[in-house]
Amino acid sequence: MIATDANGQCLHDRRSAPGTVYELWPLRSMHRHHPRVSIVMPFYGRTPEHVALLDETLGTVDRQSCTDYEVVLVDDGSLIDVSDMVAAHPRTRLERQANAGSAVARNTGIASSRGDNLVFLDADDHLLPDALAVGLAQLDAHPEAGFVVGPREEMTYEGEPVEWSVEPPPEQTDLYIPLLRFDWYIIPPSSVMFRRSVVETVGGFRDPWGADDLDFYLHAARSHRAWCFRSPAVTRYRRYSASSSRDGERMLSSVRAVYARQRPLVERDPVALAAWHCGLGRLTDIFIDCLEENVRDRVRLRDEAGAIRSARILAHESPERWNALRTELAWAADGQAGE
Repeated sequence: MIATDANGQCLHDRRSAPGTVYELWPLRSMHRHHPRVSIVMPFYGRTPEHVALLDETLGTVDRQSCTDYEVVLVDDGSLIDVSDMVAAHPRTRLERQANAGSAVARNTGIASSRGDNLVFLDADDHLLPDALAVGLAQLDAHPEAGFVVGPREEMTYEGEPVEWSVEPPPEQTDLYIPLLRFDWYIIPPSSVMFRRSVVETVGGFRDPWGADDLDFYLHAARSHRAWCFRSPAVTRYRRYSASSSRDGERMLSSVRAVYARQRPLVERDPVALAAWHCGLGRLTDIFIDCLEENVRDRVRLRDEAGAIRSARILAHESPERWNALRTELAWAADGQAGE
């Protein structure tokens, strides 16, 4: 356990991040007390099951060994009310907005937050008990770093431990080229703690919705050094096939928009340009795999319109993959995907 004082505040030097630009987020300057950490959570709920997962996640935040934090939960136009459940978590403040996607929701949370450092937590993942204390200790130990990245555990959708081991992040400090090349990926967002100055320099999250976290990491890593630590784990990531990142059509469009933004930045750097081509190629392959999976799933669910839409995109992206899949599935709507 990490040492805390009688009020639950972490016993580390309370060094301010240099160059913080408070005027970008004017609400923060209205408050006297700035907690050491703001946890920003976007949430879009449609069913009681979504609310139950959110309640479970907030419960892991409530059990943090370091209590000098706040939670800003941004309800992104949910179809189900969460106010009663949120009231049971006293450090959580609820903000509401019309549905606009996770990038806009995170920016709403950033603007409303007061913390010196920020963690972005998804509404179905867990923070491990010492997550905040460990992140703060790493930032204090490495003042040259704008953000720190820690290991994760993984769990099944039901919350059970997975059977495989999870590699910790590599011991790197200059992350732009490795992330651009997609050598590895920061997952989930709660494995990172950012200094507020980094978030303000980057300017928050931007659409496209789906790869907005990758877009943010690339911009942060281009302008700031990081510190990656290999122990202890700070977060627990929930694995399930219904994740939004499995939508091949949307994610292909999203990652291409992210890489289009990076292209002007790497044009004159042969190493960075090679990394750009490599990373875009790797991600394209991953989400073409997802497209194939989407076709299979929609055929199985008898969603003919959805299957045909995904098949048309797959046929455009990889005619060979589409022809093999069409043969495998004995595609009933022969020819429609290629129209």
